[in-house]
Amino acid sequence: MSIDPVAMNIVNRLAPGTKFSGEFECQGGILVEGSFVGSLVIKGGPLVLMPEGSITGSVTCDGDAFLAGKILAREGGEMSELNILGTALMTESLAAQANIVAGAFKSYEGAQVEGRIKTLNRKVERPARAA
Repeated sequence: MSIDPVAMNIVNRLAPGTKFSGEFECQGGILVEGSFVGSLVIKGGPLVLMPEGSITGSVTCDGDAFLAGKILAREGGEMSELNILGTALMTESLAAQANIVAGAFKSYEGAQVEGRIKTLNRKVERPARAA
């Protein structure tokens, strides 16, 4: 997976070995290489979950999501929740225990998801017919 932080507006990063727990809201995309537990809201950029990164909890992203790491179930076995307005790209290294809702999905052979996958209902405006 080729990531260009400048072109993708990724201005936030959870570095390898870093652990975060709580609520986090960011402007611009985020690159997750560490461990995130909690509620994550991303506005104005993508979520990039690298192979060594992990997320547990709920994520709302108004861009695309590049999922290559682990999405773990919450304590008690409840699935994590991802709501992606753009496209969720699920790579061969993804291992998810999550319910994922996205505008569209692209999945590569080997991606593992335990949970529901649902496409957002987008109202399609049809042009009016000429009389």
